[in-house]
Parts: sequence; C-alpha cells; structure tokens
Amino acid sequence: MQKSNDEQNAVSKLDLPAPSLSAKQVKQRNTALVAEANAFAEEVKTDALSARGDLADKVFDRLSIETELTWQEHAQLCVALCDIRTRDGLLRKFHDSPDYRAVFQAHLLCELGRSQEDSVAALATVYAGISWLEGQAEVTRQAVDHALAIDSSYSLAQLLDIALRHNVPSTVWSSSLAAVSFDACLKGAA
Repeated sequence: MQKSNDEQNAVSKLDLPAPSLSAKQVKQRNTALVAEANAFAEEVKTDALSARGDLADKVFDRLSIETELTWQEHAQLCVALCDIRTRDGLLRKFHDSPDYRAVFQAHLLCELGRSQEDSVAALATVYAGISWLEGQAEVTRQAVDHALAIDSSYSLAQLLDIALRHNVPSTVWSSSLAAVSFDACLKGAA
C-alpha cells in the first residue's frame, strides 16, 4: 500500500530539524510557559474541572485557526497537553472535529519545533493520535517513536506503540475516544 502525498509530507516534516530559536524567542517562550503554568495551577486549585474545560476550549478554538500561535498560545497548548486530563479532553474534541484535524496537525508540527523538551512527548503523542484517527499509520509510527525517544515513560505514547505493534485498527482508538465524554475525560475517566 502506498502512502498518500499528505502522509509522505507529514512524515518528512516530522523528521525535519527543529527551527533555531533566538535567545529572545527562547526567553519569550519560557516566560509565557511559566506564566501560563502558574495561572493554570492556581485555577486548578480553585475549580479543577472548570480550569481544565476552559483551557481545553481555549486551545481547541485557537488551533482551529490557521495562523501561527503567539508564545502565550504556544504556552497554553503545552500546558494543556502536559496535563493528562486536559489533554484527553482535547483528544476527545479532536476526535469529534474531523474537518479540522489537518489544521491541528499543522499546528502541532510547528509547535513541536518551538517547544521545550519537556513538552515534546505530549505534543508528538497527540500529533500521533490525530494521525491515527486520520488513518496515517506511518505518520503515527514516526510520531510515537519521536515521543518515546524523548520520554520513554510517556504512557499514552507507550499505549499507541503497543497498539501499532499489534496492528490494532485505528477504529479501536476512535471508538475508545467516542465512548468517553469530554467531561469524563476532564474528570480522569479516560
């Protein structure tokens, strides 16, 4: 079976070296990450379910737009994907929005190159999950391998790796996401 042009392009993009960030850009990114992480932590202390839902909605809405993310938006994405419950809520939203998946994938690829190493496994794994929903097995494989090379203990990447190695069809992933509501994901039921 031959890969589609979209799948070939996505695979080659994942293999590209990360763009070089200037010292100013690194400082802007890091400042935004600290600010967003602190703000989210405070909101979670007050009302965890609302904080996770609000962040998932904000990130989802922003990723639906095809323009480059600001550093604040990049930080919100990284914070959201590094919080397992928020990440799972976003995966549910991505599942329910097939028309936007290519836009989500494009953003995730771009932000992989701009992110700190501690966010890469989450970004690559979510990219893998969306790719699998799209039936892009080779892209999924490369993204999972990339995530595991950065963090071999990242559990969702490990689960996707097992599924891929055992030729589990992507419909199982899709059915699993469909079986759990957005609110259940935010509560940790996924």
